[in-house]
Amino acid sequence: MENRPEKDTEDVAQYEILSKLQAAQRQLRVAIRLFFEHRDLVAVHTLGAAAQDILRDLARPRGIKSIFKDNENIRPEYRERLGSIFREAQNFFKHADRDPDAQLKFYFGATQFYLLDAALLYVMLTGRQFPEVTGLLGWSLVKFPDIVVKGSELERQYRGLLRPGINPDNFEAILAAIDMLPVDGP
Repeated sequence: MENRPEKDTEDVAQYEILSKLQAAQRQLRVAIRLFFEHRDLVAVHTLGAAAQDILRDLARPRGIKSIFKDNENIRPEYRERLGSIFREAQNFFKHADRDPDAQLKFYFGATQFYLLDAALLYVMLTGRQFPEVTGLLGWSLVKFPDIVVKGSELERQYRGLLRPGINPDNFEAILAAIDMLPVDGP
C-alpha cells in the first residue's frame, strides 16, 4: 500500500470566509423570511437571537445599545425581569447541559421583538439595510403604531413603506412588499 500524505482539509471541504457581521446579516435575513412565512418560531427565535447577540457584541464598543437588553429607559426593577425573559428561551434552545429534562414555557411573542432589535442594531451599526430589515421595520410600525415616537426619524423613514391600511397580519403581502424592495433598501 502506498503511503500518501493526508489531504489538506481545504481540499476536501468547501468553505467560505465570513465576517461576524456577514453571519449576523444572513441569520437575520433568513429569520425574518421564516417569520413572515409562518415557519417554526423556535427556529426563527434561535436565528434571530443569534443574529441579535452578534450585532449587540459588535455594536457595544461603538456605544450602540440594544433597545431591549441595554435600554436605560426601562425602569431598573423591570430591566432584570425583561432580560431574563429574553434570555430564557434563547438559552433553552441552545443548551442542554444543566437540565436535559427541562421544559420551557415559550413566550413566542418575544421573537418578533428579537427580530426588531436585531434589525435596528444592524441599521445603527452599518447605516445600511437590506429588504428584509426594511420590511420588518415597516411592518413593526404598522403592527405596533405606538412603539416609536411620532414624528421621529425612524417613523418618517419607515412609515410610508407599507401601503396605508395594509393588514399587518397579512404576511403574504408583507413578503411581497419585501420582494419588491431594492437590495440596498429605501
